[in-house]
Order: sequence, then C-alpha cells, then structure tokens
Amino acid sequence: MSTSPTQRGPAHADGADLGAVSERWTELGRRDPMWAALTLRGKAAGGGGTGWTPADFLATGRVEVDAVLARLGELGVPARRGTALDFGCGPGRLSAALAAAGFERVLGVDISPSMLDTARRLVGGRPELAARCEFRHNTGTALAGVADDSVDLVYTCRVLQHMPPDLALGYLREFLRVTTPGGLVVFQLPAEPAGGLVGALLRRLPAPVLDRLRKGMQMHGTPPTTVTALVAAAGGRTVAIEPDTSAGPRWRSYLYVTEAGRADNTEAGRADNTEAGRAAGGGTRPSVIPGP
Repeated sequence: MSTSPTQRGPAHADGADLGAVSERWTELGRRDPMWAALTLRGKAAGGGGTGWTPADFLATGRVEVDAVLARLGELGVPARRGTALDFGCGPGRLSAALAAAGFERVLGVDISPSMLDTARRLVGGRPELAARCEFRHNTGTALAGVADDSVDLVYTCRVLQHMPPDLALGYLREFLRVTTPGGLVVFQLPAEPAGGLVGALLRRLPAPVLDRLRKGMQMHGTPPTTVTALVAAAGGRTVAIEPDTSAGPRWRSYLYVTEAGRADNTEAGRADNTEAGRAAGGGTRPSVIPGP
C-alpha cells in the first residue's frame, strides 16, 4: 500500500496501473455496482444485506451534491451551472444529482464498461435527467475528447483514493486542463491512514492481505502539500481543504476546493497554495459529504 506518490511523478502514470484499475472496477461493476460505488453497511446485495434500490441510491447523490454546492457558495466560489464533469461516475449517482441541481450538461466518465452500463440504465429511466447526461468510457490516463477550458465544474469523490497516487495526480492535472478559467475542481482524496491501532495495521499489512480485506478496492493516500503543489504548478489555486468522512474512519481524508486558470506562478500564488496545504492538518468543520 502506498501512502505517498512514487518518484516517477504524475506525468508518468503507468498504463499498467490503469489496466489493473480498469479490470478491478469492471468486475466490481458486474457483481454489485451500486454497493461498489457507495459501500454503506447493509447495502451489499446478498449476504444478508438489503442492497440499494435505485431511488435510494440516487437520492444519496442529490444530498451530497446539494451539500457541496452550498459549501462552494459559502466559500465565495459558487459553481457556474454550465458543464459539469463527474470523474469516475460509476453507476451515475452524482451525474444524475448534478443534472438535477441545474447543470446544463453533465459528462460522466468512467474506466469500467459495466459501471457505465448501469449508469445509462439508472439515469436513462429518468428522462428529465438523461437529456442532460452523457456517459463516456475513458480508457487512458488523459481525458481524451474533453477540450481545454470546456468544463465549469469537475467533481469527483471516492474515486482517486482507489488508484495509485501517480495516476490520481495525473488526472488532477487533466481536471485543471479541461476546466474553464475561474471554474472549479472539487475532489476528495485521503492523506494517510488514521492514527491508532487500525491505522498502524493498515501501514504494515501486506498489500495482498489488504486487497482481500477490501474486496479488491485498493486505498491510497497523498499528502496535502503534494496535492497543493501540483495544483499550483498546473496554474490553479487551492481555495479550501476541509476534512471529510467519505473514506471511512480508517483514513484521514480531505475535500479539496480548487480554482482553475489562476496563474499561481507568483510568490503570492505559491504561498496561497502552501498555506492551504498546511491548514489541512487541523480543521474541525464537519464533512459536507456523507460518510460510509
């Protein structure tokens, strides 16, 4: 298990890593796509769980998106309701919610064909949302087919944590590329395992054992200072870093609010991102994202 980026850096994300992620999530999408996307207790199909109903599953997305959009307003960076990109859209939970929240167009991208099949089925049954949602299979380490400066909001949660840090940070650079100047990139990413006995075990258990315990859902963390440095290098600005609970109690996780198109090549810009990275060590604000 990796808790920090490797020395290769995000520009050299490995296609082999991407292939492994694709295989893993395509299989999870075949077994139980809604539970794989939102692993709440009692919601796994079979094994004593009741499973998700489509209505309940999609309703959680609306609660989450409404909370995030409200928080953006509180931070003084309200999202323009033009085009939203839902990265790692899975079965379409957040794509549907973004459309319901008033975005004119929502592009959901995912590496798993089985997840996308479910998204098209779930959202397609709601014509008022389906008309504004497009689901696209993304097979590479870049967001192929998404033009520079074409997206007003990128939102991704419970996605980057499941891929090696080089890969996750490479996608973050892509998010900032496709976002319009002044547009927002909002994403969740753990920093490290939580403290205490459980966190110590997560740091020490062999990767194959952890893989079995997590039912194939690998977890990775990246320090906030690494994240904010990449945002600054890509010309973005870190607006806020706030604690969240979406990675579960075993991980220390944050919600990042970043703004694209602000040339932070000045000393002031770099300082802004550095201070944001340091601030992540201590906030107390409750998560705006419902936890598992």
